Amino acid sequence: MSGAPVQTDDVAYEAATGGALGKKGIGWAIFEFARNPYYNVIVISLYAPYFAKYVVGDETEGQAMVGWTIAIAGIIMAVIAPILGSLIDTGGRRKFPTFLALAVLGVTASCLWFVEPNLPNAVVIGMALMATGYCAYTVAELFHNAMLPMAAKPSSLPVVSGLGISLGNFGSILFLVLLSIFITGTDTPLFGLDTENGETSRISGPLVGLWLGIFILPFFLLMPDIKKTPERSWRRAAKASFGGNGGLIGSVRNAATYVGEMFREHPNVMRYLVARMIYADGIAALLTLGSVYVGGVLGWGANQLVLSGIVGGLCAVFGALAGGLIDQAFGPKRSIMIELTCIILLMTLQLSITADALLFGLIPAGHEVWVGGPFPRLSDVVYLSLLIPVSMMLGAVITSSRYMLVHIAPPENIGQFFGFYAMAGSVTVWIGPGLVALMTTLSGDQRIGMSGLGLLFIAGLWIISGVKAGKTPTYLQERELSEAS
Repeated sequence: MSGAPVQTDDVAYEAATGGALGKKGIGWAIFEFARNPYYNVIVISLYAPYFAKYVVGDETEGQAMVGWTIAIAGIIMAVIAPILGSLIDTGGRRKFPTFLALAVLGVTASCLWFVEPNLPNAVVIGMALMATGYCAYTVAELFHNAMLPMAAKPSSLPVVSGLGISLGNFGSILFLVLLSIFITGTDTPLFGLDTENGETSRISGPLVGLWLGIFILPFFLLMPDIKKTPERSWRRAAKASFGGNGGLIGSVRNAATYVGEMFREHPNVMRYLVARMIYADGIAALLTLGSVYVGGVLGWGANQLVLSGIVGGLCAVFGALAGGLIDQAFGPKRSIMIELTCIILLMTLQLSITADALLFGLIPAGHEVWVGGPFPRLSDVVYLSLLIPVSMMLGAVITSSRYMLVHIAPPENIGQFFGFYAMAGSVTVWIGPGLVALMTTLSGDQRIGMSGLGLLFIAGLWIISGVKAGKTPTYLQERELSEAS
């Protein structure tokens, strides 16, 4: 049967054979290598800080505008993602719509080069391009995730998924290293870029678009698509979703009923998913707005942001590995509580730092301690030093959160719960950036704005404290009780 199509949820796939390092597994995973630099370079490390500082022209207002941009894009995807998810399940072939989403992503990234301070309506145009790119990034991810069952035999899919995450992080770090060497780290950057007006950050847009166009090719060449059948088409899927049986309103009503049933039948697991949804919004906002914040408060430029992005990315990888060890020692619930507590404390220390002082003004820190280095002032060195454990804790809590669901969810329903796990991240991702944008706008202060994320971490920590989870997985505890009786 190795050459026969495999039926999964009534979808006729190409034969789901091969290991994690087979051509299909590598093709699926390299998608992340090609796509992830958009998020890590444009949204997190370089372009958003440039937009806030140079295009908006005021770091505090710029932080608010970037926050509103991400929040708007998140709200759009909160509406689109559930609808698109149902269409993907019953629609036609997936490679072409994936190509369209990636094409929009590449074009919007490349067009960011033209957003400069003297462009009429530059702020509105920049926000529109970033929001559109963010939505395209998420849409492409939905299609990519739906193609995972075709990437390898079922037993190899977890490794394929992990390979994708690893390649995505490696691609982002490699991109930043190359950018640091050839663009931001020399006295005469390539292409004659001007370091004084942010051109070395602005060039990241078209370079990300070029990177995507080159490295996405193996995905389309190596990955199969679903079999074309008369029963599966985008027209039929749209008709089923928007017409008959109550149409879209009926689908929403059925989805709400289903969620209510899951809360009644599995209250402990759903409580955890609510907690994770809240603190994950805080993590997403911390990642997306952290560089904008430090670019405004400490005045870090492109070279410092690139280097800090490399350090943070590497530390997050080590933190993810450490998270597994912490889970083994304490169990995932206690691990998450430890990790969130560390994030809250470390973030408080970071917010206490300004360019001239530490601990909310108690310790002077504007003097130079690293002569000739990229982080010369004491405030720079201390902030970078805190970035290391923060990044490690972020990597660890992401790892622990995924294992926590496996730890407490019934094995027979794990697919459904992972569906909730992924969907909640897409639907509510706007809350964190929106909260930062609102508090920054109302207070006129970047530090007060970022402090709003602490509320999300504290709320998530409080909710998860009520989740029942021992060191032994729930299903093993139930099995032991059953055997004992």
